[in-house]
Amino acid sequence: MHYFDFHYSWEQRKVTEIGKIYIGLVTTMTKHYTDEGTLLIRNSDIKDGKFEFGDNPIYLEKTFAEKNETRMHQIGDVITVHTGDVGTSAVITENEAKSIGFATIVTRPNPKIIDSNYLCSFLNTDKHKKWAVSISTGDGRTNYNLGDYFELVVPVPSIAEQKKIASYIQKLNRLITLHQRKPVVVNSSSTMNALPNQHLYFQVLE
Repeated sequence: MHYFDFHYSWEQRKVTEIGKIYIGLVTTMTKHYTDEGTLLIRNSDIKDGKFEFGDNPIYLEKTFAEKNETRMHQIGDVITVHTGDVGTSAVITENEAKSIGFATIVTRPNPKIIDSNYLCSFLNTDKHKKWAVSISTGDGRTNYNLGDYFELVVPVPSIAEQKKIASYIQKLNRLITLHQRKPVVVNSSSTMNALPNQHLYFQVLE
């Protein structure tokens, strides 16, 4: 898990100002399931910074998917859990391009304003997830409503800073995986050396 303390000078912008946002399909799709076709992304497939589909990913029939072409994901889209582990997010890569989400929150970042991997990293912080849980609704299942997500404020440094931060966090995540998720602590001095002049402090724990 990541903990960010963002520098006071960074611009603060509502998520609605940094890209296009929409909700994935919310309709009965079971009858359109197939063994091949258009990949379906469910909330349970979204993990911290990645997708995990298991041994049997679900696909949608070509004709049904084509009727919903406007909902297809593009590379760089950030997909966020709407129901369940709310706030958890991952970025669409070539492997998931043109997939369709089922009741997921989709953010298509404006690349002139925000980097997809940086936004994803921020959405996966404890700070954001705790906020998402605090405003979520639902009986038995936690729901992150789109209207509440619209109120999210995102710290926005320069694109160059965003890319450095996202790259550093991705490297730390890989390090944790290689060490089988043994506790890793990154102190402020090592972070500052890796990101000169970036007032970013975070700690990575199991």
